[in-house]
Amino acid sequence: MSSSSWQEYIEAAHRKLEIAAYHADCLREVVGDHTASSGSAPAIAVQAHFEGVVVAVMAAVDQVAQAVNSASQLHLNSSNLVEKAFTTLAERLPEIGDWFREQIGLDLRRLRVRMVHYAYTKTPQGSHWIVESAGTGFSGSRELVAYATSAIEYGERLRSLLLRIEQELVRRRVG
Repeated sequence: MSSSSWQEYIEAAHRKLEIAAYHADCLREVVGDHTASSGSAPAIAVQAHFEGVVVAVMAAVDQVAQAVNSASQLHLNSSNLVEKAFTTLAERLPEIGDWFREQIGLDLRRLRVRMVHYAYTKTPQGSHWIVESAGTGFSGSRELVAYATSAIEYGERLRSLLLRIEQELVRRRVG
């Protein structure tokens, strides 16, 4: 995508948040099925929809960061893209900084890295599965459905900020 197509990243972020919501709905439907669990791992459908939530929410965050990078012509590389893009936005929009500093966001970023590049632990606890700690200050539930719900809520808070973000990016392009 060219630098003039930053709006496409915003549209893609909206879509990723819808995908995350879809996965959360599916997760709620399949989470009770323990027949397909294999000892130390939940059923494939449970894990797939859980990971779908986390990956899609974080992809939306990445896409918004890339929109900022493109619109503002920051020329950020992938190693510092998300943090620098949202820090740049927070200079003019403090509510973005508040959202970005939420502990669930850091937790999701760390867990997504483990999901995609390494491995992470899911532990059965009664009739639920618990996802491992990502070593952040997130104090919410680590039960898969509750954690996925927290991820969706985080994504919805981003969605509620997207109009302000778009307005700021237009201002930057014009100004």
